[in-house]
Amino acid sequence: MTLTNRERFILHSMSVMVVDLLVKRIYEDKDTLKDTKPMNEDQIGEVMEDIRKGRCRKMSEKEMGELYEEMKEEMLLGSEIHRGDFT
Repeated sequence: MTLTNRERFILHSMSVMVVDLLVKRIYEDKDTLKDTKPMNEDQIGEVMEDIRKGRCRKMSEKEMGELYEEMKEEMLLGSEIHRGDFT
């Protein structure tokens, strides 16, 4: 399984929108995220499983794991998007 161009576009567009939303919230109120902690791998796995069960019921756990790994790789390969370095 590999990400299609459409899936890559959706992944990167959503990540840019989420980062923009967070920056706007922090800009409006510096204390907005002061008590927020990063999720550990177990918590991320639980959220992914909730998404699979709630919105992607036809996807197997194996497919979810493979897709998640591909998304992580794509985010690392596409990191210049998030730095604003388009050269």
